[in-house]
Amino acid sequence: MFIFLFFLILISLIIYRAPCLFTANSFRSFFNETAFYVFSSKNNFLDSIFYVYPYASYFELWTNISGKFASFFPNYSSLVDVYFALIIKLIIFLYIFYSNSTLFYNVKYKILAICLILFSPPMTPEVWLTTIHSKSYFGIFTFILLFQNFDNLNTFKKSIYRFFIVFNGLCSIYSTILSPIFFLKYLFEKKRDDLVNFLFSLIPLIINIIIFIKYALLQSSTNRFLFDWSKIENFAYNILIRPIFGSTIPKFIHNKLSIETGSLIIIAFFIIFIFLISILRNLYFNRDRASLLIISSFFLHSIFIFFGSLYSDFVGGRYAVIPGIILLTLFIRFFQIEQNNLFKYVLAFIIFSSLSVGLVEFKYLTPLPELLKCRI
Repeated sequence: MFIFLFFLILISLIIYRAPCLFTANSFRSFFNETAFYVFSSKNNFLDSIFYVYPYASYFELWTNISGKFASFFPNYSSLVDVYFALIIKLIIFLYIFYSNSTLFYNVKYKILAICLILFSPPMTPEVWLTTIHSKSYFGIFTFILLFQNFDNLNTFKKSIYRFFIVFNGLCSIYSTILSPIFFLKYLFEKKRDDLVNFLFSLIPLIINIIIFIKYALLQSSTNRFLFDWSKIENFAYNILIRPIFGSTIPKFIHNKLSIETGSLIIIAFFIIFIFLISILRNLYFNRDRASLLIISSFFLHSIFIFFGSLYSDFVGGRYAVIPGIILLTLFIRFFQIEQNNLFKYVLAFIIFSSLSVGLVEFKYLTPLPELLKCRI
């Protein structure tokens, strides 16, 4: 009964955020205009499934599947997009709840993790119920897979697990780049299962490297690796501040204090410095392998979006989703292993603040309300 009620609440919250997305006569105009849908509507099944958007230069299997299925129902294409995006969210929630995780090892932490993925501040409306940005959710899914406990896991479940490693990687570049973390886990554990998991994670990585060489280096003249010093300020806000305090509170303080750009960069460096010190402090006292995996995942994703985003001065929105969730997961892990009560209270406050602000901004104070609206 508890499980049924819990998932009923989750689905109710998802619908509550933007009810019009779930009605047949409501359309978000952008999906019909995407390259994936346009290509699928003009080409056969196989060509559509294996389509690579040249400007992105990586494989997006789930978006291709969604686009092809939507092309069969052109009058309901945006509705198909919504429900395909919903499927992966529910799969993640079900996996967290029923899996044997070394990180979310009891019901309390499972519920906490699901709530963070559902309505914490990093979950921007930009990635809400659209398969075009479901790659963020697949990236989160693969990150969660890192902490699967393989003790007493039968052969069938191991096969399903490894299927998701490959499938997630084919659906999301954010999943693919976690392959080195699977190798790091093998170095920690020295177990055959971890080595096999790493080898499976290499499959989508190699495929995407080949695609990148073909499309990005040989065909595209667009410079994807741009940098501006204001990107550091943007990183500190979107990756380190916003996941905890949301958008409303930091923007209110910024407007009240009228902080100049030069000062913002100094503040950004200070925030990053404090963050690094807190990480080193926890690693020194706890020497926890799970924390090392989380931190490595965070830095790997942060470096990827910092230098790989389409903009020279921006790493927010969809780019900040996975690093933000990984950061909050790190706080959960630090809370689990912290021995000092004072620091434990601070970590509890951070987690509570993120959930509270995220729930408030989930619908009414969301930073991008126009992305939750529909066109009738």
